[in-house]
Amino acid sequence: MNLRKILVTGAAGFIGAALSERLLHEGNPVIGIDNLNDYYDVSLKEARLGRLTKYEGFRFIKLDIAHRDALSRLFTQERPTHVVNLAAQACVRYSLENPQA
Repeated sequence: MNLRKILVTGAAGFIGAALSERLLHEGNPVIGIDNLNDYYDVSLKEARLGRLTKYEGFRFIKLDIAHRDALSRLFTQERPTHVVNLAAQACVRYSLENPQA
């Protein structure tokens, strides 16, 4: 019985999706969150999520980690045992101009 519950932020991104798939392949349940922003083609993110949803242990929640109350509720409800934070803005300039994004 696997007692781990792993939360991966940025799960629809290139690295987040690859890590999530590896964790799922190893039998770990994964909660993936991502805000699915449109800085680059959202269909790429949706395709990655499509690969992940084939795993029984995967659940996706559309959530922006900048929304602290929603993130806090998620932690209270899901109680993950591990967190891998791979959420990031794709553009440095945008992050500099919007540091709370």
